[in-house]
Amino acid sequence: MRLLEWLVWSWFGLQATVLAQNLYDSDPHIIELTPKSFDKVVHGTNYTTLVEFYAPWCGYCQQLKGIMKKAGKVLDGVAQVASVNCDVAKNKKLCGQYKVQGFPTLMVFRPPKVDVSKPVSERLQLRNHASEVYQGVRKLSPMVDFVLSRIKNYVRRINGTGKLCSILEGQGRKSLVLFSKRDKVSPIYRAVALDWLGVFDCFTIPNSKLSGLAEDNQLATTNPQISQFLQETIPLQMTSEESMLVAFDTANDQYQVIQCDSFTKPQISRALSAAFNVTPMEGPLSKREQYLHALRTGSKKSQPAKKIHDEL
Repeated sequence: MRLLEWLVWSWFGLQATVLAQNLYDSDPHIIELTPKSFDKVVHGTNYTTLVEFYAPWCGYCQQLKGIMKKAGKVLDGVAQVASVNCDVAKNKKLCGQYKVQGFPTLMVFRPPKVDVSKPVSERLQLRNHASEVYQGVRKLSPMVDFVLSRIKNYVRRINGTGKLCSILEGQGRKSLVLFSKRDKVSPIYRAVALDWLGVFDCFTIPNSKLSGLAEDNQLATTNPQISQFLQETIPLQMTSEESMLVAFDTANDQYQVIQCDSFTKPQISRALSAAFNVTPMEGPLSKREQYLHALRTGSKKSQPAKKIHDEL
């Protein structure tokens, strides 16, 4: 009888513990949000955010937990993944605001398009994101694909060496150009463009679209160093099976090949910051990333470098 009583009390104790805690407090890739942090995290960014509204006692939420944790890992550095515990009293009004009627409710928040001609101080002000309930299958692949389809793309595709030269000639801002081994723009490069929005304009040109650079091109007059670099590099890159990332500062006729062991966002941010003495708006090395890291971990220590699981 004593054993039965102990089992009963242990079960109730376990349930009380489950009800009291958030599901993702210890997860480094998912941010537990409250009314105090929700707007700044979700609406104060140029990133798309997947938010799960849940209750810890909900069996479906418990089943979804593993998939959400995997989604947080896969989308790390590309899109935000967050959650709201609707069982907590202080969060109930927030859940009501977004008309949460059942658990779990998955919502995707999409940022508005940014006018990069505006001052830097205006680009990360709170701007309401469009929201939509995810109605698809609650499995990893379709969930991730849905989120990726909602990411804003600020990477312009260039088809041809002549077009590349024309763009560089007329650039007012610094440019980041990916000479790419693939035709499709990767999610990671789109995220890099978000981090440096308004600082670097991002472009991509597939290696297969490159052609020889004419010696009498306009860049040879306006930007002789950049022109010479392209003259020497493009013939090699045309047949290369690797990608190459290059930053151009046409105002000063300078360029910088981004040398990375692998193209990860922390490495790119460090290289650009060191070469041009600039700071990203979001992502690694930004003040916002330090704030997000503190929310994820409950720590005020600086964010460790994270490897991103994709290639440019």
